Amino acid sequence: MMQKTIPAHLVSTYRLLQCAFPQGIEDQEYLPLLSILYEQMSDRSLAQAIAEFTGREYHIVLNDVYHIGAIATFSAKVTDLIKQKLIHCGYEKWLVEESSQSAI
Repeated sequence: MMQKTIPAHLVSTYRLLQCAFPQGIEDQEYLPLLSILYEQMSDRSLAQAIAEFTGREYHIVLNDVYHIGAIATFSAKVTDLIKQKLIHCGYEKWLVEESSQSAI
């Protein structure tokens, strides 16, 4: 398995994704996940983290992020299931880290 080089500012996000989605992000989880993380991250950082994790091309993920910024409404059932996966993997701690990073 090839070792990826994740930028330092995205390591905690990448680890969160690895823990919450050990088998990868399902198609039906992809856009709701972007909408959850969108509130906490810059568009480019979010796109970079998701592109690194999924192997999708960055510019395609960035367009998806822009799309999420324009709509961002999913059923509570779907987003709650995804949030539970994230919470199980330290989402609250990650939120604190992200907010302290953006304050810098």
